[in-house]
Amino acid sequence: MILSVLVVLVVLLDVLRLRSRASKLRVLSQGAGEHSLLTATGVRPEGSWESDADLVDLVPRDLPTVAALDLLGAVDPAKYRDDQWARGVSASQAVLVRDEYKDDVDPDDPTEFVAFVRRVKDHVRARVDIAVAPGLKAGPYDLGYRAATLRQLGKRPSLWIAGSVIGYAAVAAALITNWQWGLVALAAYWAHPVLVFAGTPLRPRDLWVPRFVRTPYLWFRTAGGKKSTAELRQAERLEQATPWYEQNRDKNFHEARRDNCPACGSTDLRRWVTATDLVQRKPGTFTMDRCVRCGHVWQNPRLSEEGLGFYYRDFYDGLGATSAEAVFSGKTEPYYGRARMVEPFTKPERWLDVGSGHAHFCLGAKEVLPQTRFDGLDQGAAIEEAAKLGRIEQSYRGSFKEFAGELKGRYDVISMHHYLEHVRDPWEELDIVADVLPDGGYLLIELPDPEWRLGRLFGKYWMPWFQPQHQHMMPIGNLEHALADRGLTTVATERAKAHLCNDFMLALLLFLGNVAPRTPAPWRPERVRLRRIRSFVVWSLGIPAFFVAMALDQTVNRFLAARTGQGNAYRLLAQKTG
Repeated sequence: MILSVLVVLVVLLDVLRLRSRASKLRVLSQGAGEHSLLTATGVRPEGSWESDADLVDLVPRDLPTVAALDLLGAVDPAKYRDDQWARGVSASQAVLVRDEYKDDVDPDDPTEFVAFVRRVKDHVRARVDIAVAPGLKAGPYDLGYRAATLRQLGKRPSLWIAGSVIGYAAVAAALITNWQWGLVALAAYWAHPVLVFAGTPLRPRDLWVPRFVRTPYLWFRTAGGKKSTAELRQAERLEQATPWYEQNRDKNFHEARRDNCPACGSTDLRRWVTATDLVQRKPGTFTMDRCVRCGHVWQNPRLSEEGLGFYYRDFYDGLGATSAEAVFSGKTEPYYGRARMVEPFTKPERWLDVGSGHAHFCLGAKEVLPQTRFDGLDQGAAIEEAAKLGRIEQSYRGSFKEFAGELKGRYDVISMHHYLEHVRDPWEELDIVADVLPDGGYLLIELPDPEWRLGRLFGKYWMPWFQPQHQHMMPIGNLEHALADRGLTTVATERAKAHLCNDFMLALLLFLGNVAPRTPAPWRPERVRLRRIRSFVVWSLGIPAFFVAMALDQTVNRFLAARTGQGNAYRLLAQKTG
């Protein structure tokens, strides 16, 4: 009985969530507009529609059940249009788009529609919507592309299969242990899609196909799906990148080990972290030492400039660009928090963000400080794309040192968010910013906090150690002294406020990724036997652990931050006083 009640409860909660989203889908009115219509193969547009959006993804009323459920799982229609952080999604049937954003889309590949809508949605000034189009008849739904579509939407097909198997098994177990109550669980399971769509603008054409029959078929079709056009292109890029990595993979990129602290010169050092590259899994072992005297933590021996090039390549740009974009658009509250920290002290006219990457911070900060002009500086190609998308006004691609003369005295505020830990010489960067800032200007810095207790507890699995990219981890007291030596006075600090309660979850992700690597790469040439099966088993068994990790983050992690007043990051605002 308990098992049946749990099944019914889970089904009802999911029904309420998805039904709420389905009922909020707008229905377009008929009419002629200034848009072009792009359709997938087999879709029949019987009529025309109008919209004030620059792009509107058209959802047929008779969209197949599985496609409709996947879509509702990825988008909340009530927030989608006005939420600049919502990633573009598509029902992969048809799109109305203004000519200025029009592009070629492969009508046979549903993932191409998702990618196209996402590109347009990323434009700051583009208005993108999703709505039901009366009269639009859905085309055939190719389940062979379902896994690729899930991946495009940021979901792991293996985890969907694992969760679906667990739910199916729970219903079967309920029937076996107590058939009367089991029938209640089976009825709820079967009725799930009917309850989701009844009375909403969507009326899937295959709604009455028994769910307990369709679901096992979905497992097999999702597990052995086709590669999307984008994935085939990615495979080509992987193949093209392989020779370069083969030539450089076995090089020794480490410089000579130093025997004194780069911050204070002390020779009293302790080995603090030994790690491998747990994110990309490029080869190599890296160590971080801690100075007993001042607490500074740094990579020792550090990577050469050639080595940094090897490990940064294909992380933020190139092969890793899509993943980086997804990560940085996921957590938005820190962007607002940084801007709000400055707001009581100044209303800047011009703000330069150093190490801006894809400029997500500038995108969020503009909401807090709408009158401020934000510019960005970074060495990666993403900074130029950020300017094209309207996230920043001007981009500077290169090192801070290269542009120092050009930038001197031009900005009221300069920020460095999770930047100093990446550079080879953070004290030189502070020298530059102290010279570039005008008198009275402000410097905002955010860094991982090496004094956070969980960092030592989790060892190499604490994400902010982030080897081999993080070169230096500066305690907040050290940074205050370094700034004071350069004529910058600390006016505000935030420690617990800068904390993100995600240490347990991220440590689990790194651990599972280390046990079962998820994706092939040109720097990882070995072919793991039964890789897909091992990955499926490990990540499936990890599902219960994710719930435990989330619970620990919201209890133990949050309690530690509140109790100690510290966290896994800190912010510091300083003013140049001459």
